[in-house]
Amino acid sequence: MEKWWRERFIDRRAWILDHLEDLSLSSEEAMTILLIDFFNEHDMPVHHGVLANKLKLDMDQVDDLLARLGAKGYVSIETNHGEVQFCIDGIFADEKETSSFDLSLFEVFEDDFARPLSQMEVELLSQWTMEYDQTLIVYALREAMTKNKRSFDYIDRILLDWKRRGFSAEDYERGER
Repeated sequence: MEKWWRERFIDRRAWILDHLEDLSLSSEEAMTILLIDFFNEHDMPVHHGVLANKLKLDMDQVDDLLARLGAKGYVSIETNHGEVQFCIDGIFADEKETSSFDLSLFEVFEDDFARPLSQMEVELLSQWTMEYDQTLIVYALREAMTKNKRSFDYIDRILLDWKRRGFSAEDYERGER
């Protein structure tokens, strides 16, 4: 069954603007969501450089924006035929419907990597679950995906850096870096 926000007759941007007070978005976050929706609708590539140019922000600010939107569950990064795509389905769906934490952690990684995990990757992921909170692991994955880094080594370095700094999932959710 097709999601209601994907129906052809739905004006997603009008819905977003009509529900701004319920979405707890800053003006920059709202504009980012609207731009991503516009680019997706017109099959235009979305990447950090385009968003930075349109929003008159530098790349680090765009990274922060995307990380905050990802932490809120509004934006996810997916791959389709080797291309990175930004998905804003989370802004429309019920919280229980969009929670990636309902899936197993392995499924989350396989979905984002768009392939089955290797045995070594499964072992490393298992080690992470013994050392880190599952939410923090998913946030590290999202952080890597926003930078277009599909590497367990890169995610491991993020987790190690966060551990060294005492960085928590709550810090990430507050938009701290």
